[in-house]
Amino acid sequence: MPFGLALAKDISLLLFLLATSNIEYSFFFQRGLANLFFSRSGGFFIDRFIGQQLRGLLLIHGYGNVFEKYLAPGEVLDVEPGAWLWKDSSVKMETVTVLQSSGGIFGAIGVMLGGISFTLNRFIGPGRLGLHYSL
Repeated sequence: MPFGLALAKDISLLLFLLATSNIEYSFFFQRGLANLFFSRSGGFFIDRFIGQQLRGLLLIHGYGNVFEKYLAPGEVLDVEPGAWLWKDSSVKMETVTVLQSSGGIFGAIGVMLGGISFTLNRFIGPGRLGLHYSL
């Protein structure tokens, strides 16, 4: 992806291939209660790339079909954790747990006694989000 001056992108771990020398690399640790329970390290690392000078080039690897979604200010998109490739640094990311219930009091009891739940990454705009999927 082309990279401009002072542009910052956050890249999902282990997808970075190469970058030109005028792009700075750093990383940060994404914390959160759900990350504490669903990862061994109490969270996970995200790579951050920042354009320092003139235009540069950043290459990342995406599986299957890759597309870009622009999130308007305040727009929310929930994504399976393995489906996001990159995001603008202006896009906020949270980890949420979704419970599956058949409804009613018996559905609520079923969830408490071993119902189905899964974890999603919630992205909140404004900014661009890169996603990938394969069939």
